Amino acid sequence: MQLDANATFVFRAIDAQGRESSGTLSAPSAAEVAFRLRREGKTVLEVARDALARSSASTPNEAPSTAFIFASKRVRRSDPIDLCRQVGVMVESGVGIVEALDAYATEGARPEFKEIVESIRLEVSSGVPLSQAFAKRSDAFPPVVSALTRAAEATGQLGAMLARAAEHLARIEKIRRQVKAAATYPAFMLGTGLLIVGLLVAFVLPRFAKLYEDRGAELPMMTKSLLWIGRTIGDHGISILIGAAMLVVASAVWSRSNGVRNLFDRLLFGLPVIGRLVRAAFVARSMRTLSTLLSSGIHLLDAIAIVRSLDRSPRTERFWSSVDASVREGRLLADSVRRERLLPMTVASMIAAGERGGRLSEVLERVASFAEEDLEIAIKQAMSLLEPMLVVVLGSVLGGLAIALLLPLFSLSKVVAGNP
Repeated sequence: MQLDANATFVFRAIDAQGRESSGTLSAPSAAEVAFRLRREGKTVLEVARDALARSSASTPNEAPSTAFIFASKRVRRSDPIDLCRQVGVMVESGVGIVEALDAYATEGARPEFKEIVESIRLEVSSGVPLSQAFAKRSDAFPPVVSALTRAAEATGQLGAMLARAAEHLARIEKIRRQVKAAATYPAFMLGTGLLIVGLLVAFVLPRFAKLYEDRGAELPMMTKSLLWIGRTIGDHGISILIGAAMLVVASAVWSRSNGVRNLFDRLLFGLPVIGRLVRAAFVARSMRTLSTLLSSGIHLLDAIAIVRSLDRSPRTERFWSSVDASVREGRLLADSVRRERLLPMTVASMIAAGERGGRLSEVLERVASFAEEDLEIAIKQAMSLLEPMLVVVLGSVLGGLAIALLLPLFSLSKVVAGNP
């Protein structure tokens, strides 16, 4: 709908560096404001008439927003999925959005998540769009949820779009859990092995040392080294723990530097087995999100910006920033993706086919399904390789400890035989 040329709109947007900004613009329509912001390289979060923005920022909304600051830390990944699914079903059944949020807050929400839902209900009941309420709580609701909700409010399909958002979040969560499970098993095995080795060195070895010293047995260098390590841990255990904790903290701080992040990124994407897992998860998550957004009527540039915010990897951030700049210059998405060489060439070819046939969102969904299947296969192959490797490594370490403990028994038997 065209408005008068002097209409003033307030906007909220995200720039190329991920910083959120807000302001006002005079334009004939909200679409014109969005067009100007996209031309400046910004991702549009909200555009509204000035009067509506003032009413939505009125006093009743301030308290819930403050309460959210303290409650957001207790939000589980399953909470927004559950809210979108249950509220979407109620809205599709004809229940009003305020009534649906109230019912979910009363019976469906966890106690820690309930105050967030109630604050959203208060804002919506006072006239704030649901998409804006979600966008204000980006720590709990991913940007894709607010974007889909904003599209639903424009088309009048809120119930169906909330159901789609729940399905999308559930798929993304499944991918995250698959990758997490693949990383948890070897980490647990290595941690358990190190704990067992530490206990043996700290508590079992000193007992053997006293036995050998009393008998006067000649100790091999391997056993002497382990006994020295055991005595050091026993005498300076607290200092070692403090030093290890300080090292962990220093490593965590150091890992935030750009150089370390880039190095870690190159290792992740370059390793033979791990690299395939990382690439498959990236393709599945990003293509699934891009497909969902485009099929819901979200502008391609806005969809790319939302997908870019999914990962904190420097490699993927550079990839999507370059794709975004290329698309703004008028290139096709397939050409932009092909230039960066992060996605497989087969994916770029499928995207090109989708653009030529006008079925880009459908093709991207198919690409995401293929990537999810590839991820499952890659995880199974990685586990089949890691399990025997872990068994060999841990078995070698424990076997070496056993040998170091038993070798002195041979010289001990000679001492006993020579002194009947």
